Amino acid sequence: MLDPVLPIAIYLTIGYLFKIFFQDNSKQLVDFIIYFSLPAIVFSKIYPLTLDSKVLGLIFMFIGIIFFNLLLSYILGKIMRLNRLNLATFIIMATFGNTSFIGFSYIDAFYGQDFIFYGLIYDIFGSFLLLVSVGMLIINWGSGRKNSISGISKSIFLFPPVIMFFLTIFLKNFEIPNFLLLTSQNLGSTLVPIAMIAIGMKLELKYIFSKLHIVSVAVILKMIIVPIIVLFVFKYFYGVDETWAKVTIIEVAMPPMTMAAVLAIKGGLDEKIAINSLVLGVIASLFTITFFVQYLA
Repeated sequence: MLDPVLPIAIYLTIGYLFKIFFQDNSKQLVDFIIYFSLPAIVFSKIYPLTLDSKVLGLIFMFIGIIFFNLLLSYILGKIMRLNRLNLATFIIMATFGNTSFIGFSYIDAFYGQDFIFYGLIYDIFGSFLLLVSVGMLIINWGSGRKNSISGISKSIFLFPPVIMFFLTIFLKNFEIPNFLLLTSQNLGSTLVPIAMIAIGMKLELKYIFSKLHIVSVAVILKMIIVPIIVLFVFKYFYGVDETWAKVTIIEVAMPPMTMAAVLAIKGGLDEKIAINSLVLGVIASLFTITFFVQYLA
């Protein structure tokens, strides 16, 4: 049960200790992620996919779930009377989950390799695309950056992973040499270690419980409240006996996304809320995912 998340804890520790004994190289690591790791994983995941009507239906469902989460987090943040900077950070961390690496690990551990496909669809066409589009809009708004249509479009469509997405859609018309796919898979696999090491370098343990009232609400909303709502909706409309439904609920219950924290920090949002939501969410997932898996079983 601990196998999917123990490496995350190790990466965080490595980053923190490196900063203590050497220096903080988090900025360079974040740049590497955005320009190399993320585009590589976009290519390696999207290129082999076959899109059909069933997949399209799942995509709309997953997008609907994330928009519902966005709305709920916005309402709750306003009730908490958060200022714009904290509200934007709260919305980002309470909405976008680590549906790829931690999510895939849980899916593989509990349901098998074949069902990672559903997590892949949720991650690419739900979490990822909405993070680099709607999520970037929220980050720009929260940090006080100019929110003109041209400015937002530029930040979205010149974002390296988005450029790679459209390039990959074009390349699907051609046969790509296997060594390029293998290279992209290996390069994409660097995302979690480097991202978590970068977060570890920014981690201040004496501030781990800073703004705990905001962080705890974000984690509870993301990992408990929204998944329970989705669970009951599924039970009413679809049932939860089929594995795709179980996988979807597990993906919804994932802790806050690593890249959401990275982009929030890079975009000038509140570092303490972003980092603490990420760290505490990973720890909490040991218990919350166990609960959901046992219930669904």
